[in-house]
This record gives sequence, structure tokens and C-alpha cells, in this order.
Amino acid sequence: MIRVYLLAVLVFWSCQGAVESSLPVKEQEHVASLDSAVHYLNLVDKSILSPKGYTRAAMHFVVQDSLIRTQAEYLMKAGLTCMNQEGEYRLYGVNYLILLSNKFPQNEYAPQALLQLALFFDNIFGDSERSIEFLRVLIQRYPKSALREDAEGLLNLISVSETGEIEQVRQWLNTK
Repeated sequence: MIRVYLLAVLVFWSCQGAVESSLPVKEQEHVASLDSAVHYLNLVDKSILSPKGYTRAAMHFVVQDSLIRTQAEYLMKAGLTCMNQEGEYRLYGVNYLILLSNKFPQNEYAPQALLQLALFFDNIFGDSERSIEFLRVLIQRYPKSALREDAEGLLNLISVSETGEIEQVRQWLNTK
């Protein structure tokens, strides 16, 4: 008899619907998105995402922009992830790294952000003037940074390419 009663209680309990959240639908979506952004920040840190995974991560970072802006580490991860996407996400990535260098200038990621911005503007946009600006800021703002030598080398390389000497070397190498 007790078994039948326990079985009936178990069946009744298992047939009940899912527990409803007390949060409104909009807030439920916000919490789910927030959890997803944090989840993708962790996955980016582990470098285990596929190209499509990085695109999904960029989408979640943009949706949770207010979270991303709270920490330099989040800005760096989201910035690099977004900059490596096609289309609209690239500009969010650029914005995140610029924000990082301005909002958290004493953070260890700030010189890296400036170097990444310089590389991005030179290689992707072909904007060597803007690239030179980021490199000069890095050199002036962080004279003791380990990235200073890299920035100076890039600055010299960009300056050489501006004069056309690099193009002459390329032409010479292509004829050999």
C-alpha cells in the first residue's frame, strides 16, 4: 500500500510542469545572455572555440556591452575576439581596446591593447597614420613596457614602408 502511495506521489510530482521563474521574460533573457557572455569569456580564455564559436562569443559580448566594459580583462578578450570577426563586430573590438587603454591606463593589458590597435589599423584598414599614433602613445605612455621595443620596431618598419623602400625590396625579391 505504501509503495502504491509513493508511486502515485512520484507520478504526480513528475507530471507537474516546469517551475516558473519569478523574473519577467525580459529579465530572464538578460540573465541568460549575461551567463552566456561570462561563459564565452571563459572559453576565449581557454582558446577552445571554433571560428563559429568566436562569432557567437562576439555576439554575446556586444549584447552584454555593460558587463564587458567593467574590467580590463573582459575588454581585452572581447576586443580581440570582435576584431577578428567580419563586419560590424570589428568596430566593437576596436572600441573595446580603445576604451581599455583610456579607462584602465595602468592595467597590464593597456600596452597590449595599443599594440593590437596599431597592428589592426595598419594591416586591416591600411591606415598607417593611425597605426603610428597608437605606437607613439604606447612608447610615450609606457616607456618601461616590454612591448616598447616591439612598438619602436613597428614604428620604424611603418616609416620605411611609407617612404616606399619596402616596396622596392619586395619588387627586388620578386624578380629573383
